[in-house]
Amino acid sequence: MGSAVSKIFYIAKVLNGMGARILFGWSPTAYNRVGEGSNKSTAEPIFFSNDKVLSAIKSVLNKDNRGQHLSDEAVIKICRQIEFWYTKGEVTNASELAAITQTLLQQSMWCIDDIAETEKELFKVPSVRFGKTNIQIPIVTCGGMRLQNTWFPDSIPLLAPNRKKVLASSPQENIKNCIRSCLSVGINHFETARMYGTSEYQIVDALVEMMNSNEIKREDFIFQTKILKMTSSNFKKAWDQSWNNCKALGYIDLFSLHAIIDYGETVKESMEIVNKLRKEGKIRHVGFSTHGTADQIMAIINTEQFDYINLHYHFFGSYHGSGTSDTLGGEGNYACVQRARELDMGVFQISPLDKGGKLYRPSTTCATLVGKDMTPCGFALLYAWTKGGIDTSSVGIARPSDLDEVMGAIRIINLAKKSKVDLESLLDTAISRLDARAEEELGKEWIEKGLMNLPSCNDKSTDGVFIGHILWIYNILTIYGMYDFCRDRYSSLIGSAWNNKKTFEENKAKMNPGNQGRAYHATVDLRKALEGHYNPELALKRIQHAHKWLSGDDPMSDDELSKMGWNKGYSLSTWEEMPGAIDTRDLAPFFEQVLTGGRMGFKSGPSQSFKNEAIQLRSKLEK
Repeated sequence: MGSAVSKIFYIAKVLNGMGARILFGWSPTAYNRVGEGSNKSTAEPIFFSNDKVLSAIKSVLNKDNRGQHLSDEAVIKICRQIEFWYTKGEVTNASELAAITQTLLQQSMWCIDDIAETEKELFKVPSVRFGKTNIQIPIVTCGGMRLQNTWFPDSIPLLAPNRKKVLASSPQENIKNCIRSCLSVGINHFETARMYGTSEYQIVDALVEMMNSNEIKREDFIFQTKILKMTSSNFKKAWDQSWNNCKALGYIDLFSLHAIIDYGETVKESMEIVNKLRKEGKIRHVGFSTHGTADQIMAIINTEQFDYINLHYHFFGSYHGSGTSDTLGGEGNYACVQRARELDMGVFQISPLDKGGKLYRPSTTCATLVGKDMTPCGFALLYAWTKGGIDTSSVGIARPSDLDEVMGAIRIINLAKKSKVDLESLLDTAISRLDARAEEELGKEWIEKGLMNLPSCNDKSTDGVFIGHILWIYNILTIYGMYDFCRDRYSSLIGSAWNNKKTFEENKAKMNPGNQGRAYHATVDLRKALEGHYNPELALKRIQHAHKWLSGDDPMSDDELSKMGWNKGYSLSTWEEMPGAIDTRDLAPFFEQVLTGGRMGFKSGPSQSFKNEAIQLRSKLEK
């Protein structure tokens, strides 16, 4: 009997994990982490054993008792990064490690009330003109995908969680704290979508409550939501549901058609309704978000029907925009950014820290090449704002401390304005190291031509194989060793539905607009598709290598990664995972919650394992 019960419980845990991945995307119930977790002690950082180093770090953290004011998450993240530099970055000099600690400490002090006014000014987020909307938008947007209790849609009665319980839950208090934290530093743009579970009405409710209590006025913030393209009747229904969530705000500042890849009839039907709503004053400005290829995006931009665009453009690649024939080599969507700016469209960057490289879990190579003066997260944002043509970057947060790395970049921006940091030199030095590594690994000719003259996955010659995307993934993996990121990206191609019994056109019509194309398949002859490439044989070989490395059921072990030179760096995920991965240690307590959509209530708070780690580190550092 006991064995049978154990098996049932095991199956339940497996199903729960699968359910979390399917229903909750990249995070089981966002930030509702519960359970006692593990009571085992976390392994003590190796740098603790070096008395000289430990003393130097303690002197930084304990000066003026600053370390005591840091969040537990900040303490954990600082220690993980110091451990990285000490063990993998080969920095053993106590003074140098103290300087790194000081940099990380400073970026984490943005939420401390009693810091000097001159220091507080360094954490104020600048605003810029958002194209023809003329809105002054902060260069950081609060992305709301994870500001939710559950991914269960609020539009389907059988699945929709109890709204009253959602809004009375402790996770809702967390959302309010996140919003207050954003507003305190000038991040007043909040972005969500119909597709984000309960996020839309939870964010709106938090904002309305603050308005009613006179914490904020309606003109103090910018609200954005998104709806997928649909036929007129379905779009009207989706809009009614969205407006029911949002009408207490009075109007929607920025409305986007979500994840479009063309300006076809369905988009036109949706836009006809949107333009009427705009005339009624319910919507003020209209844009579109896209995960399309660069040529698709360019075509939509050139319709000149939109005020702004949400797209991918990152230093480490443009996501699905990379490698298509109409782009500027490996720069992917940069041509789209340039065209949007020519038309005075606002340019909004999607997912700079996740789809831009999973930079909260950088590889050793990525972190060391970026350097010690800024984190990979900070580098990505600074690049986008100063060299990428981006107006605002959407950073998804699940707790206030997720802003630490963002505030590090803001601090650098503001120091540069005061001529206390040479930002151009700082970025150029890092870019020079990153570019040199690329040329060293793949050669100058491949870097210049490797992603040129490649057909889109929408071209029949590819039979849906996303050649440009796969070669971009190959580049990122072999140059920077960003294995976790590349495996995530390639897995999305493997997961694409493709029926070999159907024609190319039939399969193409069913491509997911948020994730087009498919992985390499040995049965597909790519010779014709590659005939325009400067080295078709080499391109095919690299496509096959990428598939071999990234398509296995099980990820490579740390030893296997080390042999390839693709060592992992550190993780900034603390008690709740950032997008892209699920920490399965605490999934079991969610089983009931997953199945019920929270109808039995919502539990929240960090796991005991997180608390233990924070307690251990503080006890050692504060002695």
